[in-house]
Amino acid sequence: MHNRSISIPIKKRSVQDSEGFRKEQWEFLRGIRADFKDTTRQDEILASQCGYSASIIVEIAACAYNGASFFVDEATGDIYDIKRTFQPEKSRKIQLTGERREHGKL
Repeated sequence: MHNRSISIPIKKRSVQDSEGFRKEQWEFLRGIRADFKDTTRQDEILASQCGYSASIIVEIAACAYNGASFFVDEATGDIYDIKRTFQPEKSRKIQLTGERREHGKL
């Protein structure tokens, strides 16, 4: 059951603005159907032991994941750093554990 969608970065490109300055921009694979899940106590304990906080777990089709280091929640625009990935054996889904970034940080 997919309840939202995410965007995953494909590549970074350099663009020149109107004043001649170079600026880095990401190109995204958009509209990836995802199932957003709340973190469990076990997820939070593991994250704490590894030095991060688990904000959310997103489950997507494994074929859509390209090894990216972050994803964007399309509904809210929030950016999450991918801290852990897990693909159950014989499953076509992959779970991405994300830590929410502070606003303004790219």
